Amino acid sequence: MVDLKKTNFLFNDVSALKGVGKQLSKYLKTKKIEKINDLLWNMPYSYTDRGDLVNLNKLEIGKIVTIKVKVIKTLFPRIRNLPNRVICEDHTGKIDIVFFNSREGYIRNVLPLNEWVIISGKVAFFRNKYQITNPDYITKQEKIDYVNKKIPKYSLTEGLNEKSYRKIIEQLFEVLPDIPEWHDKNFIIKMNFLSWKKSLIEMHNPKKKVDLNSNIYRRLAYDEIFAHFLSISENRKRIKREKKEPKVFLDTMSSKIINDLNFKLTSDQNKVIKEINKDLKSKSRMFRILQGDVGSGKTIVAIIAISNAISAGFQTAFMAPTSILAKQHYDFSK
Repeated sequence: MVDLKKTNFLFNDVSALKGVGKQLSKYLKTKKIEKINDLLWNMPYSYTDRGDLVNLNKLEIGKIVTIKVKVIKTLFPRIRNLPNRVICEDHTGKIDIVFFNSREGYIRNVLPLNEWVIISGKVAFFRNKYQITNPDYITKQEKIDYVNKKIPKYSLTEGLNEKSYRKIIEQLFEVLPDIPEWHDKNFIIKMNFLSWKKSLIEMHNPKKKVDLNSNIYRRLAYDEIFAHFLSISENRKRIKREKKEPKVFLDTMSSKIINDLNFKLTSDQNKVIKEINKDLKSKSRMFRILQGDVGSGKTIVAIIAISNAISAGFQTAFMAPTSILAKQHYDFSK
């Protein structure tokens, strides 16, 4: 039996999560994230590898790195527009951590003198010194596992940053219930799938590389495609139950179109046209999608189907995805 309480959790408003107030909800909704389910399916578009600590004598300009350093000096100039600067070191060298628009109190708190810290950000070189400006992450050395890994990157909007969004996602997985699987247990084992919940957690917080061949990606992709087919199947059943007046027509107009073509229709095109005509003449509503590669001749099949509907005394609409393509079709029809 399905536990509706657990399932319904997915459809709660994002404001049900701690720390997601009115303003943060507003920012999330600009990305069409309104329900908890939307958070789960707003997948990372890539990952930043912050794994492996790098010694200061091994830094590369332009690379994102994670370093373990000791804070040895803080510089807070009293001249406007000059950045605050913190000098750090390890056993191989020194680096400047530079802050623009950051308060002195905040900097002293996250980078206390004589303490070892973990810093992650992009390396630059200025006035013969390595530096990291406005680091992405600063944390205590005992919390290195929070930074020293593959960090997901999301498509965000103004008012949201990587760290704040990541906190929302991590909090969500702490309270996400164990929703029962909708696949048979033996099927999951056979396909080498992770559980639905584990797959989502790994997608947002991967321990290893996630690609098209990973069982994480394959599981979630399968679910999405399978759910899509189920939805189509249910719609097909509903539509087939709805009756209509059969369209009665002669093939005069469509035959003329075919005869005027400077090419011959393929056997597949002729087969599909017969199937569509059969649907038009039946008492059941047609539920059909015509698929094919670019240039395979889908448009001429649609035009022939339209001509038969017009011959039966009905109106039709022929739509195109772009204005350029619409104009090309219009010019062709004149």
